[in-house]
Parts: sequence; structure tokens; C-alpha cells
Amino acid sequence: MLVICEDCAKKYYIDETRIKGDKAKFTCNGCGHIIIVEKPPVEVLSSDEKVLPDEAIIARYPDENQLEEEQQSKVPPSTNVAKEKYFVPKGKGVPIRSYIFLTMIMGFAVISAAFFYLYINYIPQIINNQIELRTSSITESFSGVITKPLLLRNYLQVNKEAQRTSKLPGVAYAAVVNKKGIVIAGFFSDITRFDREFETQVKEKGFPVSVLAQNKLGAGDGYSRITVGGQVIFDTVAAIPDSGGEVHVGIYVSEVDNAISNALLSPVTISVLCSILLVGLLILYLLTRMITKPMHQLTDVANRISLGELDLVITPSGPREMRELATAFERMRYSIKAAVDRLGK
Repeated sequence: MLVICEDCAKKYYIDETRIKGDKAKFTCNGCGHIIIVEKPPVEVLSSDEKVLPDEAIIARYPDENQLEEEQQSKVPPSTNVAKEKYFVPKGKGVPIRSYIFLTMIMGFAVISAAFFYLYINYIPQIINNQIELRTSSITESFSGVITKPLLLRNYLQVNKEAQRTSKLPGVAYAAVVNKKGIVIAGFFSDITRFDREFETQVKEKGFPVSVLAQNKLGAGDGYSRITVGGQVIFDTVAAIPDSGGEVHVGIYVSEVDNAISNALLSPVTISVLCSILLVGLLILYLLTRMITKPMHQLTDVANRISLGELDLVITPSGPREMRELATAFERMRYSIKAAVDRLGK
């Protein structure tokens, strides 16, 4: 039996079987208040309610459903009310875990949007700068190497250097044009990467001047984006010193796009994204458990108190706000019990 001092709210657990007589009296250790405890009355079973052995029950109630129906009909109203606590309907509204999950999704969406914005606005610019530096360095190196052979009219050496440059990684073609606009050396790295019609034209007529004519920029003015035989190319021009000619170097745009895709979809990137997702789900689970579990416990206790179980003790747990709420419920429970006790007297 739980006994609470009316003055200081100190709790005592008393074995009612040790109380001699109808009442017992003792002094509270906390405040000195005299507490009077009444021994609960012993219920006497009538002849119809006496406990029967198993054989008698089976003989009297051969059908288990009949026995259960009669036992439920004899349950006092208070007991029936206590049973109803297991059937308390859930309240309307969205669970708190849904709000937490929505917050996490919004945060993930904001981070993804920021990443996408940076990718759209800065990554292409950085990549384009790198492409321009690479093509410019290849073009300047190519023009410097063929300057002397071109002045000496050593066209065999010029063709060898053009072919060597065209085989560099990512290079689509390398070509040399003299001051009259005639292509004196031109090679594609892999002609099969272009469409069939363009491939046939190159094999029949050689390197087409129309390809180089698409670049309207002058030497040193950067690269121009052109389309050659179904392939998008970055074409860069550099002047050949003392000769009046130019060199053209083309870079596959598809090579650049593949490099970007491989960087974004690399195992490292996917691992980082999966780790972020798993950490977010773990945080969601911990937050939901830390908040909703004490809340469900407090709701269950409040429902039981509303059904008449005033001797329950509410133990604060969870975050600080939930502990403060549980403490307030405990004070309310004690006040209700004290008021009921006073009305009973």
C-alpha cells in the first residue's frame, strides 16, 4: 500500500497485512505529521463466488466461451473501466516523427540544391579553364616543335609531329595550316569515332579545311566550340612563329563530360552520399526515440490516472522539457489524489 504524507508529500510503502485492527497511526519522518492509515476491508466471497477446483469448473462450464462470458458479467464496473485503458483511441494529427523526418528531408534538399547550384555555376567554369589551359599548352608546344621543320620545309617532320600530337589523350585532331590557308598536315586520333559520312569524306579528300574554318577566333584568343562529324570539339588556334601559319588542336568535349560524370559518380562520392544518408536516418531514429518514448509513457500514465489509478507514480525521463512535463503531471496527480481522499473523509 502506498501512503503519502499530506504535508510534505513523502511516500511510504506499508504492508497492510501487518496492520492490527482497522487503523494504524505513525509519524512522518520528514515533517512530523501524524498519518492515519485505514486497513483495506477484506472482501468475503459469497457461495456463488467461491473458488472452485478445476474439475468443478470444467463440469459446470464445459464450454470455455460460456465461462469467459459469465466471468466478464461478474466483473465490477471499476474493473471494466480499468480494462478500457488498453483501448484508448489515438489522437488526431501528424506524429512528431513525421515532423522530424520532414525536417531532415528539407535539410537534405537544401544541401543538394546548394551542391547543384555550385555545380552549375562554378564547376563548368573551372573545368573550362582547365580545358583551355590544357589545349593552349598542347597547341603552343605543337607550334614550337614544328617551327623549325616548317621553315626548312621539312614536311615529313611536320606530319610526324602532327600525328604524334593527335595521339595525346583526349585530343581529337591536330592540323597545320600555312599562311595561304592550305592544310599541310592534319591527323585525327580515331576517325571511327565520327559519323560514317564524315569518315568517308576524310578518307577520300584528306583533312577538311571546313573543320578549321568553323573556328572564327584568332590565335591566342581561346578555344571555340565546334561540331565535327557528330562530335563536339573544343578547337584552339596558335600562331607558328616566323612562318605566318597556324596550328589547330581539337579536344573531345565527350572526354571532358565523361571525366565530370566519373568524378561525380565515383565510389568515393557515392560512399559519402550513402554515409550522409545513413547518419541522417540514425539521427532521426535517435531523436524520435528520445522524444516519443517518454511522451508515449507519459500519455499511457495520464490515461490510466484518468481511469482512476491515482496511486501510479510518474517517473520523469527523457529531455529536460519532457522531465518538466512529467513533474507537472506528478504534482497534478498528487493534488487530485489528495482532493479525492479529502472528499472521501
